[in-house]
Amino acid sequence: MPSLTSAPVKRSLAAAILIASFSINTYAETDQPSHATVKLTDGSVIMGAVIGIRGDKLLLKTAFSDELGVDVTLVESLQWLQASQIMLDDERVIELPALQVADNQLDLGGETIALADIDIMNPEPWERGIGYHWKGDTSAALAYNRGNTETDELDVSLNTVFKSVADRYTVNAKYEQDYTYNQQSIGNVERSVKTATADNWKLLVKYDYFLDDSRNYIGLNGSVEADALAGIDMRTYAGPYIGRKLVEREELTLDGELGIAYVSTDYDENLGTEDFDYTAVNWSFTGESNILGGDSRIYLRHTGILDLENSSDVILKNTLGLAFPLLYGLEAAAEITVDYDGTAAADREEIDETYKVRVGYAW
Repeated sequence: MPSLTSAPVKRSLAAAILIASFSINTYAETDQPSHATVKLTDGSVIMGAVIGIRGDKLLLKTAFSDELGVDVTLVESLQWLQASQIMLDDERVIELPALQVADNQLDLGGETIALADIDIMNPEPWERGIGYHWKGDTSAALAYNRGNTETDELDVSLNTVFKSVADRYTVNAKYEQDYTYNQQSIGNVERSVKTATADNWKLLVKYDYFLDDSRNYIGLNGSVEADALAGIDMRTYAGPYIGRKLVEREELTLDGELGIAYVSTDYDENLGTEDFDYTAVNWSFTGESNILGGDSRIYLRHTGILDLENSSDVILKNTLGLAFPLLYGLEAAAEITVDYDGTAAADREEIDETYKVRVGYAW
């Protein structure tokens, strides 16, 4: 019996089946739980993967941005079909099988809350009060030059912070020893004269305890340092302070501190400058910004010490730097340090400027 379907019709049916199969597979691939549909209050729709919620921002990974931040108050509806953990402003932590948002209200399965009531989505253990978050950077430079220029250089630095929801520990340390060799003629004899161009070290340790309003804190700090070129064998200071997070934004953070410190300075005994101790006002500003993008950061560290009895005895330490990531956690940075020491030995310079490019490791 002849076929009721001609060859062209068979080909058309096969093509239709293939197109339908492709459409179904494509839909299955794009309508995955790893993709969210976000409708904003202005009617626009964004497709992407939800990275998290932080600082009242819904963070999305989209086809045009690795991290797009959307103000949570602008989110009309959201469907994210993956299990998530959210920490609310009242410190409750809730496990949800999916994020279902309608009219800017998140369904908790029995109650609804505004998205703005979410403090953090998928918080890290330390953000839940378990342990500490550790971050920092370290760098080292060792140079040994012989030829037209003869120099030795050794620079080591470490900056690290341990932070929990209740307190914070900070350690800053540096060691710098640089020498230059110059040829001088003494009679008929040529000799190399070694001259120190930097010979100093410093260790600063701080402890902060956050108050009920976590923007405010109290703390203790202690520092010990030496600077041979400034004629200082040893300088120590320690004391309490109060601090506040003056700016706490995604693109900029700035902490300010004000306190009292007891300062003790011992000078090189060959300089004839008397050692002295005094009580001082101690202040500091520490800031960081990622405004330039590309995972780069601008950082600022400023410390001031002022003798309460003599305003000319003031110490100002200022560091401004730009750091950017390389590969495998390595980091490069360009740094400017300008220090003023009104208590330097009588025959030594009060202003010390350093321009440095360093490569280190950041975590």
